[in-house]
Amino acid sequence: MRVRIGLADTGTDVDVDIKDVDGFVKELEAAIESGSALIWVEDPERGRYGVAVAKIAYVHIEGEKSRSVGLR
Repeated sequence: MRVRIGLADTGTDVDVDIKDVDGFVKELEAAIESGSALIWVEDPERGRYGVAVAKIAYVHIEGEKSRSVGLR
């Protein structure tokens, strides 16, 4: 599923495909609660990203897109 992590004070975001979104959310919440400096996010096609937890402005998790067949 597509996850977009917005970075504060930069105007940029990290856009990744994550297979286990629930696991990612739990890992992110744990990193915030523990005061971790970085969280590592892995995209199978693009590699790994280290994101500064203190700089995360928002996290957007896209819903699954349904495909329609036929006429609308």
